[in-house]
Amino acid sequence: MQSIDEQPISPVSDTQKSTLAKQIASRPKADELVEHNILMDTHVAPALQATERELQRHRLADKLDKKLQLRPEAQDLMNRNVLKSTSLAPALQAKQAELELSMREDSLEKKLVGRPNPKNLVEQHILNEDEITP
Repeated sequence: MQSIDEQPISPVSDTQKSTLAKQIASRPKADELVEHNILMDTHVAPALQATERELQRHRLADKLDKKLQLRPEAQDLMNRNVLKSTSLAPALQAKQAELELSMREDSLEKKLVGRPNPKNLVEQHILNEDEITP
């Protein structure tokens, strides 16, 4: 009867063994690999894992479709002043809002400049003397 040769094809040195032992000792645990989405956290047979992943994607797509169907229409958002109705390009919309605000400020400032003082209002009998704050 022939004896089995148990000699390795290429001899492994002690440094290679120690390096390999260090690498094995420092490799991440299965929990860490699941945390980083390298391994799947599943209790399904490996043959069914691809099908499970596809099913999860379909469920997520269905959930997203339902959420999108519940989303209010743009016109409804415009009516509630959530969206601004504008035909300008998005790059110009911020400048338009800034210009509108500036115009409102100018208009308010002009109205405040022409505002009558409390003495004039008393003379015109719009205010009483006791309503004026000193």
